[in-house]
Formats: sequence, structure tokens, C-alpha cells
Amino acid sequence: MKKPFKILGVSGSLRKASVNTTFLRAMQCLCPEGYSLDIYPGLHEIPLFSPDVDESGAPSQSVLFWRTSLLRADMVLLASPEYAHGVTGVMKNALDWIVSSGELTDKPLAFPNLSVRTDLAWQQLAETLKVMGGQLIQECSPHASLSKPLVLPEISEQKLLENRAVVERLQQLWGNITAHLQATTVKS
Repeated sequence: MKKPFKILGVSGSLRKASVNTTFLRAMQCLCPEGYSLDIYPGLHEIPLFSPDVDESGAPSQSVLFWRTSLLRADMVLLASPEYAHGVTGVMKNALDWIVSSGELTDKPLAFPNLSVRTDLAWQQLAETLKVMGGQLIQECSPHASLSKPLVLPEISEQKLLENRAVVERLQQLWGNITAHLQATTVKS
């Protein structure tokens, strides 16, 4: 039996009612057969980045779990808000811990822009991911518009899944993700 493709969802927000986390949960509910989507649970546990600790070879268990989770994933699905016209501190901190260890090098990244208000952070984060060697897959990284939102603010994933237009866009994103991963597998 073929192992399922593993996608790691990462929300750059710590809010319980985060639109980004709601998006990931909705994607998890729509996950097609042969794929798994696990949402990374521990960004809040990762300590502040310290090059001295990183270079000592003794990072915390939470950093090791973060790195291992990324390595095991066939693709990473990022969903991150904008805060004060920039990337959230928790997301940037988590990425700082993997700059030198390279878990994102050549890793396919799906990075949808969920809100029309997050362009500045999206551009900053896309540049950071590029510098880290991640492969931003354009067809898996749609940009929301006022007329075609990927999520609806302040509603649960259940309510989101009741919106046919949103579900169709999320299923289209899944179609792009599965097509990319299958094409990549055929090439290797």
C-alpha cells in the first residue's frame, strides 16, 4: 500500500479564532484520500531564536520537533496573517530556527494569501522562504480578493464548509496541491 502524501499545515497566528487556523482546519476536513494534513501544534513553544544555542547543537525539544515535522512533510502549507505590516513574530522566530539547518531547502511550499489585507507580510514571507531555499509553488499559492475570499473572517470551519463558493475554491487548491505532488513523484 502506498504511503499518503504528508502535508504540514502551519498557522502563523496564535489566536484561537484565527482565520489562518480556521483555513487550515477547513482544508483538513476536505483532505482527499491518499493525503494527510497535520496542523503543526507548537509554534508557541519554540523559544526565541539564539544563534549561540543553535550553533551549540543543543536546541530545545520544541525546535527539534519543529525541524523533524518539516523534514517529514512532502509539502508545507503556510497560512500567516499580517501584523503591523509585517510577518508575525511567532512565524519569523520559527523560521529563524531553520535557516541554518535547511529543512525548507527544495521543500514545496503552498502559501495562499488568505486576506486582501496581508500583501506586505505575504511579500516579506515569500522573500524569506525563497532565501531559505523553499520552492514556492505558484498554483498552490492563490491570492484572495474581495470577490473571491479563501476564508470568511470570524466564522468557524464548520460555517466555512457550509459556504459552497469557498469550498469550491478550497477544493481547487487541493486539486492543485495533489497535481503538483503527483507530478513531482512521477519525475523522481
